[in-house]
Amino acid sequence: MLVHEIRNRTTAIGEFLEVAMARLGPFNDDALSIEHSDAVESVAALERLAETFLPLASRNFRRRNRDSVAEERISICLTLHQNEISQKGVVVTAPSTTTRVAVDPAELDSVLLNLISNSLYWLNQTSKQDRKLHFKISPLANTSRVRLWVHDSGPGVSEDDLEDIFRPGVTRKPGGIGMGLTVASEIVSDYGGKMSVKAPGTHGGASFAFDLPLKV
Repeated sequence: MLVHEIRNRTTAIGEFLEVAMARLGPFNDDALSIEHSDAVESVAALERLAETFLPLASRNFRRRNRDSVAEERISICLTLHQNEISQKGVVVTAPSTTTRVAVDPAELDSVLLNLISNSLYWLNQTSKQDRKLHFKISPLANTSRVRLWVHDSGPGVSEDDLEDIFRPGVTRKPGGIGMGLTVASEIVSDYGGKMSVKAPGTHGGASFAFDLPLKV
């Protein structure tokens, strides 16, 4: 249903943008041209997002039947947010190793996209000169699992929210419904892992961690 609804809307918006360009373009107004380009890129990003989650819409989808390279999924999810990352001047660092985990890529993307989206939202509340988003992957000793960290330099998580942050309905975002971290933590739990948050984080903001099983 989600993929269907996204594509219905992006098709309609995309057709309008094409008509606007055909009738009014090329734009002499620089501001209008930039806004039109941003809208086109936003539609493309939503299309890529729908494509990412398409496997979950398949009747043949079975959890754990596919594996992922964690670093590749991080890169793909960052690409979906590239326009926002560039506009906000966020400095992103991610590992270039190859860590294959026994997690379906669509489910791993769901976890990563939620954490990235949250970080980018809160980083907008900080100085543009110090906006950092850092990913780290490290093995867990004496296990066949790895831990993935997502650090940012945003305002962080209030101590009052630490115990409840993964519960349904808990959010500090205006207009948020407080389900993103709940769903993400449940996906991690389904793979035998646990999601946690550290405050203050490594870069002074929020630091979220979750562990995943290695593909053996």
